[in-house]
Order: sequence, then C-alpha cells, then structure tokens
Amino acid sequence: PALEARPRELVRRVYFDLHGLPPTPKQVADFLAAHQEGPDEAFEQLVENLLASPRYGERWATHWLDVARYADSDGYRADDFRPGAHLYRDYVIDSLNNDKPYDQFVREQLAADEFAPNDPEILIATAFLRHGVYEWNQREARMQREIMLNEITKVTGEAFLGLGIGCAQCHDHKFDPLLQKDYYALQSFLSGIWWPENRKLGSSENLIKLKVWENQTHDIRAKLAKIEGKALAGKKSFAVGQFPEDIEAMYNNPAAKRTPYEEQLAQLVERQVVAQTRKQNVEKLLEKKPEELAEYKKLKKNLEAFASQKPKLPDAFITTDVGPQAARTFISSNSGKTEVKPAFLTLLGQPAPQIKPMTNTSGRRSALAKWIANKDNPLSTRVIVNRIWQHHLGQGIVPTPNDFGTLGEPPSHLELLDWLTVRFLENGWRMKPLHKLIMTSATYRQTTRREPGEREKLTDPGNRLLWRFPPRRLSAEQARDAMLVVSGELKDKTGGSPENGDKPVRSVYVKKLRNTPDKVLQSFDAPAGFDSAPTRLETTTPTQSLLLVNADWPLKRAKAFATKLLGEKKVVTKKLVEEAYLSAYTRPPSEGELHAALH
Repeated sequence: PALEARPRELVRRVYFDLHGLPPTPKQVADFLAAHQEGPDEAFEQLVENLLASPRYGERWATHWLDVARYADSDGYRADDFRPGAHLYRDYVIDSLNNDKPYDQFVREQLAADEFAPNDPEILIATAFLRHGVYEWNQREARMQREIMLNEITKVTGEAFLGLGIGCAQCHDHKFDPLLQKDYYALQSFLSGIWWPENRKLGSSENLIKLKVWENQTHDIRAKLAKIEGKALAGKKSFAVGQFPEDIEAMYNNPAAKRTPYEEQLAQLVERQVVAQTRKQNVEKLLEKKPEELAEYKKLKKNLEAFASQKPKLPDAFITTDVGPQAARTFISSNSGKTEVKPAFLTLLGQPAPQIKPMTNTSGRRSALAKWIANKDNPLSTRVIVNRIWQHHLGQGIVPTPNDFGTLGEPPSHLELLDWLTVRFLENGWRMKPLHKLIMTSATYRQTTRREPGEREKLTDPGNRLLWRFPPRRLSAEQARDAMLVVSGELKDKTGGSPENGDKPVRSVYVKKLRNTPDKVLQSFDAPAGFDSAPTRLETTTPTQSLLLVNADWPLKRAKAFATKLLGEKKVVTKKLVEEAYLSAYTRPPSEGELHAALH
C-alpha cells in the first residue's frame, strides 16, 4: 500500500468527499494544528464534525438523486417544469442529515402513503416512483401506462436490489437466473399506482384549514364549476376525442364502475384534459353570454373574499394507489395471457407474501418494501453498502452498482463487502457510522501520490486492489460549488424551489431541466435524469478547459475572486499569491507558480 496522505491532501479530500466543498484556509490551519498533536484523533474528529454538518446531506443527496433519476422537468419535447419535485430533493437531504436508517428510507419511498398518509415530510418520499419521464400529449394511453410501469419496475429493481431485471421483461433473462415471471411478479407489487394531480401536501393543521375553506366555499365553487364546465365542454370533448374510442368510453364511464386498470387509463386522459382546458380563458368564452359572464365574475369575486383563509400549499408530487384493488398483471404469450400475482424471486424459494388490501391502497408496496428492507435480504443490504464505498473510493467493490448479476463485474473484495454489510446492519442500517468506518481506514487515508511500478503495472494496473487512493476528478457539482466558495459568492440556501444556474447557490439547488441542463454542470458530466445513473462519466476534455477559460460564468467567478483578494490593493504581492493558492488549492504555491504569478 501507498504511504498515508499528507495532512493537506487528506483534509482537502475529506471536505470534498463529505461536503462537496473545498476547505477554507482557516479550516485547513485548524486541522494541521490538531494533526500535529494527534493525527488519528484529529482525523476522526474532522470526519465526525463534517458528518454532523448540514452540508453533508447536500453533498451526498446528489448520489441518491442520480440513482432515483431525479429532475425538475418531465422530459420529452415539452419538458414541462415540475413545481413540486424539489420537495423530494429536500426529503433526501434531510433524511441523510438526520442519519435516517436505510431500511426506513426504503419503506418510505416505496410505500409511505400506506403507513404515513398524513405526514407530508414522509409522504413526499413516494415521489421516487414518479420521477420518470412523462409525455403529456401521448394519446395511446395503454402504451403510456405500460411504458411508465415498466420504467418504475426497472428502476425499483436497479436502485434497491442491484438487479438488471428489465432484461426479463420480454423473456427469461439470458444470463442471470431471473425468470420473466419474476419481472411481472415484481411489477405486480406496483401495478395499482396512481399519480394524483389534485392533492395538496401539507401538515394536518393546514389540511384542516384547507378543508374548512373548502366547506365555506363549496357552493360558490360548485356554481363556478358548473359554468366553467358548460363553457369548456367543447374543448374537453375535443381533448377526450383524441384518444382511441375504447379509452374514451372508459373515461366517460362513471368512476365507480371502472376497474383499477381503467381508472389508471382514465387518469392519464384526465391529465391531458386538464392540461388543455386550463389554458382557456373562460371569461372570453362567455363574451357572447353576458348574463353568465356577469354571474361568473360575481362568483369569482365572492370566492376571492375567502382567499386569506385558504392556506397556500404545494401540489402533492406523490404516488399512491387507485384504490384497495390493484390492476391485474399479465404475461402475454402466443398461447394467451397468464395472470401473475405479487411474488419474490423464484431463485430464492421464498413463499409469496400474504397481502391484505388497505382502506385506500392495495398494501402491495408495503409488502415489497418490507421484503427489500429486511436484514436477511441478500441483495438490498449489500447494494447500499456498495454504493457508499463507491462514492468514497471512486469505484464500488462491485463496479456495476445497479447490476450485481452476470453482466455486471465481479466484486474485487467479496469478503470485505460481506463484512461491511454486517457492520452496517449492526449499527441499525445507519450510514454515518459506515462513512466513519470506511474513511478512518488505512486504505482511505493512502496518498494518491504514488505512480505504478512494474509490479503494479503487471498485477493491478487499474488499481482495483487499491494500492493507492484513486486520483479523482471533481464532479460537476464539486467544480461549480468550489468556484463559488473560492470567489466568496456562495449563498446559503436550505431547501425550497430550485434556482437558475446563474444564482450563487449550491448545485443541488440548481434547477435540473432534462432537455436544457445547466451548461456548467452538463459540461462536467452531470446526468440529465432520464435514467437511473449509478455511476458518472469522468471525462477530461478540451471543451471543459475552454468553458473554464472563456465562458461567462467562470469568468465572473474569477473576477469576484480577484476582487475579494485585492480589495483596495493595487499591487500583487507574494502574500497575495500565497493567499490565492491556499484558498483555491489548500496549499501554498510552488516557487515556479509564485514566480509565474508575480511576473
């Protein structure tokens, strides 16, 4: 193994690793002083302090958001903005900062609506199931439901189980012992889901206030709805008429008479009806009916009188079920359709779960979450431990974090993965003790400053066995945020709506639009959010260099940095150059760098 990293190298590594930000010169000086008195104690205390900071959750949330294919827009051509999606991002940050046990984290994302339907801070976790892309004007509702459900099934298998189970959608897996019925058995747990568009997310107190407002304004809103319904009838009929006749018939059928499957298709139609009719100006449509127009304006004015009593609540970007009965799941073949019930992987030989429908949901997702978040599950426990190792050492013990199967790469240290998993479970599924265990190891504390000799080149040229700490390029978020820290421009922001990339906030809070990503983050390989991204490309390209040298955003950061350093000074001194290097690189300049800066 390589020697231990020097203190300056180590402190910079740990800050970027846990916070995604460079340390300030004072933070470096404090660590160097403590390190002289007791290296191990100083390093352990540094790790504990950084884990206790809210900056930790902001950095490590990006790793899970990549896996969850998080974005603030729909994708496809329209790429509509999702105003409530950021609440899931805040949920992930808070969960990590609070060191929420991972088994609880899993259960909340798959089934919070089944055990915490009235807790908005937990209920938002179910947004995990609706982060996929969505095409608002898709008229083939059957195909759209199938695409959405297949995407959710695939991501659930990859994110929580490390299984490329999507390969078994059309036939038994060609390489892994996964049957086609395993794929549809997993999908059967998810087959009843629905993405409500008319729900609000809020505390019990605010939801009660909303209910009071609804009761007070019931008659007014009913009359408004009647007038709007008549005025928009033609537009609504046109929107519905764009769907196939049988889908149109399902939509026109009373909700009480629809099957769960029909209700899901009807909701997809309703989404498009609402999208097309809400753009219409009702008052303009009523211009030729002056009496109705006058009545409409009067009712709107009466409704506005109650505006102060209505709590301002965000739309609930959540997932639930269409009802206590889930849609049936089938495998199609040349001989017909075969129904598939919820079951676990055939390979494991476990009995099918006994599921009791709940009042408003099928209870199936709770059963799935319970199985995934079980300490005896041989997959899920190792998958999350592998992800944590991956983001500390640059590559997972299993280098393919979303695929533990034959098409993935074998583990480099199988016994270590098992050992870490046992420690993880002994500590109550909590991530922070695992971070500390990995980071205080001699392996993590090795220097990168060792070049491969003949033995390394012949035996392990890729450093799979970790004979040194792997050199790593900063991620997109680390690079952008570091520029803001060094220039002194970074502004504190704790949750809330995403900002445009020109705002000096951390990258985790920058608006993530699938079709028009932030240029700086895109240049440094931030994923767009179309698919689960368990790993990132780490390219080093001329276009990145050109962006840093010529683009408007980095040049503004450079000017701000220069302004901060110079202040009222007119001359660049040796001390000023040293201060610049300590701020940017956590080290003093070399003689050559100092000479170049001064001349």
